[in-house]
Amino acid sequence: MYTHVIFDLDGTLLNTIDDLADAGNHVCEMHGWPTYTVEQYKRMVGSGIPNLVRRFVPEGTEQETLSAALKEFMDYYAIHKEDKTAPYPGIARAVEALKAAGVTVAVLSNKAHEMAAPVVEHYFPGVFAWVQGALPGVPVKPNPTLLRRMMERLGASAQTTLFVGDSNVDILTGKNGGLTACGVLWGFRSRTELQEAGADVMIDHPAQLVEAVTGTKLLASGETEAAAEMLAKGQLVALPTETVYGLAADATQAEAVHANYEAKGRPDTKPLNVLVDSMAMVEKICKEIPLDAYKLAEAFWPGPLTMILKGNGTLPPIVPAGGETQGVRCPDHPDTLEVIRTLGRPLACPSANLSGRPSPKSAHEVLAQLAGRIDGVLDGGPCTVGVESTILDLTVTPYRILRQGGLSRQDIENALGKKLEGTRP
Repeated sequence: MYTHVIFDLDGTLLNTIDDLADAGNHVCEMHGWPTYTVEQYKRMVGSGIPNLVRRFVPEGTEQETLSAALKEFMDYYAIHKEDKTAPYPGIARAVEALKAAGVTVAVLSNKAHEMAAPVVEHYFPGVFAWVQGALPGVPVKPNPTLLRRMMERLGASAQTTLFVGDSNVDILTGKNGGLTACGVLWGFRSRTELQEAGADVMIDHPAQLVEAVTGTKLLASGETEAAAEMLAKGQLVALPTETVYGLAADATQAEAVHANYEAKGRPDTKPLNVLVDSMAMVEKICKEIPLDAYKLAEAFWPGPLTMILKGNGTLPPIVPAGGETQGVRCPDHPDTLEVIRTLGRPLACPSANLSGRPSPKSAHEVLAQLAGRIDGVLDGGPCTVGVESTILDLTVTPYRILRQGGLSRQDIENALGKKLEGTRP
């Protein structure tokens, strides 16, 4: 896992090419010079605006005219630099997820510092620990001088820092600084260029940054098939529910369940409840199910009610920690229900936190505790209930509330028409 990530700006975080091209063509039109396409400008940028201007002015232009063109470009760009510029889709979410995972993020650009810092703050307010643009008299990327200054300021080591950019200049910058270099394929340059420059890693979507940096894959809402495939392989995926995020493992795979205990630091003497999609799935793993369980499921499932029933021994003994009872719940979240249906098996699913720490209510809170310890997080948004489920033991008479959670005692008693013992609301 990397502790620091340093990003290029143009072509990596921000799609600035249209505003840069408009400014360049404005200068060309003023002087009667040929104009260029956006694709052509993508080949010109990457080593600072002065070099960009040198590339679009006609060859042999006198220095006085070149200096005037640079001023004209800067004047026009200063006014129009936000006309079409925008963050790349998904990049803000990925950077915020890295921060949530405890990674320090920073920016190094060949854009002049007095221009780079404000534009980053405008589009990513309060996100980056440091923004460094080009300074007079200091070599720009791929020279590593400013990179090394940044790393010293941030307390970063080369072994645990990733440099991320979209061009050969960025890859060479990382290499020259002794860092691992990651090339992004949504920017201004091609896969071939990045490969030839020696990129150690290449990614084609910002969400892949989280996995590249932390080892934990960030899935978007709706990527339920991908989550189910991971679980089927025995991997651990944090899933959203209406109560809190849960750390899911295929409940039929003993090794995956054991890994769940280890990831959380949870004693394996504490049983795990499982998530199901219906009472039909409960019938496959439990026995002697009372009629009241069906009545409660009809009234409150999907929802924040966990029922303790008698297990039938189908699941590995590690799930109920060697006990004879099994907690079951049907969660009220469309993504997680779809994951269970796609997998076709129950999920061993305690809360997705380190043992003894607060239960997470968002994907970012999961990453803050478990990044690098689990295989994936399905980001289904914030939890709507925000507290754990109510646990009701139906294997004793009278029934007993073991934990008061998101469903009230009164609602359960009203549904059953009888009083309960145990924890009071």
